Amino acid sequence: MDNKHIGYAVKSLHRRINQVIGRIPAIKENKNLTSVQIWILNFLFRNEGRDVFQKDIEAEFNTRRSTATELLKQMEKNGLIRRVCVDYDARLKKIVVTDHAEEIRKQIQTQIDKTEKTMTEGFTPAEIEAFFDYVERFKQNLAKCE
Repeated sequence: MDNKHIGYAVKSLHRRINQVIGRIPAIKENKNLTSVQIWILNFLFRNEGRDVFQKDIEAEFNTRRSTATELLKQMEKNGLIRRVCVDYDARLKKIVVTDHAEEIRKQIQTQIDKTEKTMTEGFTPAEIEAFFDYVERFKQNLAKCE
């Protein structure tokens, strides 16, 4: 394992996944839509029915507040999301997907499902579960660095 690095392997896999996800027709039509925005939209779609705030995006994607702010500003500018005040706290703004984002929802979900199916071909459910266990352990170990 002298020349192999887990971090490099994960980064390489991440880039490859983003390249495949980038084949969504909506991305080709709308050059402003990035792979990060697709993952954020997917997160919002999966959490439909509950209020999602910027802090939830920061936690889910392990990103700094300033980075999340810029991402969400760009998504708002591109008509993908709106930030809406909530009744119970004027300081909070929940993130809501727009009709434009809903239009590309099926494309995003189809490509993510297709990518996951292709990526996991030849793996048993136990191997896939082990992968997720390893990733969680890597994250816990890295938390010690903070």
